Amino acid sequence: MSPSKSSPKILSQPAPTMPPAVSPPDDHSSAAPSASQAALAPALTNPDTIQTYKTLYDVLGRAYWEASDITAKDTIQGARDAIYEILTDLNRAKLDANTTLFLALKSKIRDSNKALDEVKGRINTITKNISTASSVIAAIAKVVSIAPALL
Repeated sequence: MSPSKSSPKILSQPAPTMPPAVSPPDDHSSAAPSASQAALAPALTNPDTIQTYKTLYDVLGRAYWEASDITAKDTIQGARDAIYEILTDLNRAKLDANTTLFLALKSKIRDSNKALDEVKGRINTITKNISTASSVIAAIAKVVSIAPALL
């Protein structure tokens, strides 16, 4: 829809608000990027892209309320609607890519939990420092407690 042809009914409703952008996961692994990572568009690999559009969307929202007449409000809202669609598509693409990456991570979580269970069982033979052993057991317990929510 072009900005000059937006519907007057938009003016009778408050300007829509944008859901928060999804933050990218912290990936500190040294493994080569997977096919889904390599297939991500440059816009999705640049962390500033979504934030830049979100900032523009918010600024246009403030400008909408400060606009002096209906024609100006229609023009601003038309542009804002286009930015909202871009943000929605960017967030959807990022979610799709992150979902694929997360599903690949599930087997690694299961495997590491098995290794952690073995370390937990042998910690007293691995180290004689009670403080270190306690810290390791506590950290393992915390990771194992959140793992079911991830799987």
